[in-house]
Formats: sequence, C-alpha cells, structure tokens
Amino acid sequence: MSSSSHKGSSGRIGVLGGSARYTGAPYYAAMASLKVGADLAFVFCAEEAAVPIKCYSPELMVASVYNAAEFDRSVRAMADAKSGELVDMEAIEKDQERLVNKMVSEVTTLFDRMHVLIIGPGLGRCPLVLKATAKIISLAKERNLPLVIDADGLHLLTLEENADLVADYEGVVLTPNAVEIKRLTQTLGRNYAKIHPEGDLNTLDGEELSMTSFDRATAGNIIVKKGHHDILFTITGRTHTQDRGISVKRGNMLCEEEGGLKRSGGLGDILSGCVGAFVAWNRILSRQTNGMNLSHEDLLLSCWSACCVTKKATRVAFMKKRRSMTAPDVLEEIGPVVDKMTDGITHATDSAER
Repeated sequence: MSSSSHKGSSGRIGVLGGSARYTGAPYYAAMASLKVGADLAFVFCAEEAAVPIKCYSPELMVASVYNAAEFDRSVRAMADAKSGELVDMEAIEKDQERLVNKMVSEVTTLFDRMHVLIIGPGLGRCPLVLKATAKIISLAKERNLPLVIDADGLHLLTLEENADLVADYEGVVLTPNAVEIKRLTQTLGRNYAKIHPEGDLNTLDGEELSMTSFDRATAGNIIVKKGHHDILFTITGRTHTQDRGISVKRGNMLCEEEGGLKRSGGLGDILSGCVGAFVAWNRILSRQTNGMNLSHEDLLLSCWSACCVTKKATRVAFMKKRRSMTAPDVLEEIGPVVDKMTDGITHATDSAER
C-alpha cells in the first residue's frame, strides 16, 4: 500500500457465478478478495441472484449478465424438440446462440477493468450458462487475463467439448477439493486423450519427466488441491523445434498451516477469493516491471500465500466460535491475519514514505 495509490490500484477482482439457487458463494469469494486487500470486486451473476447479492453488501458491484428463467426455458424447449415434439429446432438454436452471445458480451466488455476473473462460485450447471462460460474462458486466454476456476467451473472442464480449454495456459489456477480433483484426473485426462490421441509422454528419460493425458490437459495451470494440507502443483511441457525434444518442468508447494476443525459451507469460496486477490497482485507487479512477466514460480508462491491466509483465518475464527463458526466469521479474520503476516513489510513501507 502507498499514499500515492488510487482506487483500483490494489486489485480489481471479477467473480463470475451466482445462479438463481446459489447466491452466497459469489458473495464470499468477492468479499474475501476485498478483505485480503483488493480495492474493487465485480460480481457477474443471474438476474435472479443480483438483488440478493447486492443486499448482502454495498461493497460489491453486481451486474446481472443473464436471466436464469429465460435460459431454462430455452433448455427445456431444446429437450422437447429432441424428444420429437413439433417445434422449430432452428429457431431454438438461434435463440440459444443469442442468449449465450449476450451473456458473453456482458462479461467480456469489462475485461479491461479486471486484473483477474474468478469463475465458478455458485455458477450452477445450466448447459447454456456453461457454454457461455467456456467462451468467456477462451476469450480471457486471448486477452491474457488471469483466471481462478473453482466449483462448477471445474465441472465445466470435465465436459468432453472442453477437454483442452485450459491446456498450456499459465494464467489459470484451479482450486479443486478431494472429490473434484479425482473427477478431474479421471475425466479431463480421458477426454483430452480423445482429441489428442498421441498418448502419454512416458517415453522420456526418467519418471519425473513423463506427462499423462491429465498433465497435458492442465499443462501450465497451477492446481491447488484443497485438504487438511493444501497441495499446490504445476507442470509444463515444451516441445523444442530444433530437435523435437520435450522438456518437462514441475513445481510443488505444500501449505502446512492448520485450519479450523469445522468445515463450514463457503470456505472454498473464500479461498478462491483470496487466491484471486493474490493473483491480481501478481499481475499488477508484472505490469509495474515494464511488462516483464514474473516467473511461474512467483504465481505459485502467490497461491501458496493465499492458502496460508485462508487456513490461518479459519483457525482463528474456529478458536473464537468453535462449533458455531460460519463463513462470515472467517471473513472477519482475514484482514487481521494479513496484517500480522505482513507486519514487517507494512512497517518498512510506512518508514520509507515518512
């Protein structure tokens, strides 16, 4: 932080999620990013979720980017058409394309205002929403916008048509829990192998240099496997044009901070928000160094720091509230935890400015 900072210079976070049924998850993600220290948080959600989320906090800038009832009607109409009912299939397809493109446009027009986009908290699994979200991810990659993908966003990656959606993109962080990582490794790798049938790269010298289909489907990504201890890992494989050889590089970190003993709903959303804030700071620092990209190891360290903040905040909240601890209690502890973790840095900055 600095006295010369302006609104937004400490991070502008976007959250794509929030369906008619799930309104709490995007709130927790967005608020966690603010509690960590980001300046602004946008929430892109269903029209039916916008008012509830706005009522949770005036700090959030909430934009409805689609109407869930309209999407659901279109999905049902397509199901009826496929079952043989006499309806105009072409008209339904055009209507769905219009709905999807409108949602995509509502989000992507604000890309320039975001340092990172968190995708998945409360997103739901409406097929049209997922189709639009996949397009948003593709466009974010083209714009080099960092992404944090969680919850229903991870389900999106298990769909066969999205098997190579995030492959070779070093600006994305995946945050699966134990169940989600199992589903990803089983489904994403298999689907990727169908469209890239060259097989696992196990012919390299040494087991540490091999790459499975799952590795290739998530090449360049940072994966945060949530659990008792959060495990962070990344793998990149590059083909050399001269000798057509392949070099494989792995990175691993372990967050051994102890969290609270209660696993309340919303804690995963809080982590995604914390990760989003740290990823945004990584992007800001990269821009401040004359556009020079920070190393992938720096981004991995940023994610590890976010895991530490979340674990510590959860632990403090649990020690105070015990069995009655809920996600809002954890939100309130994030600020003090960050202050304690950065105490020396803050004092040094204050002294320098004086």
